[in-house]
Amino acid sequence: MENKSTYTCNKYREEMMLLCLKKRLVRETLTEEEKQIVKVDIQKLESAMGME
Repeated sequence: MENKSTYTCNKYREEMMLLCLKKRLVRETLTEEEKQIVKVDIQKLESAMGME
């Protein structure tokens, strides 16, 4: 029997949040302080997703 991992709604949500944060990071309209906050949020989310 094959071992298929379950792709849940929460996993999808985390991926979309990460994508949104990464897109936001490249916007030129953010201040340096805002960019640092987004970088921290990205690191936290990647850690929670096991992407360290």
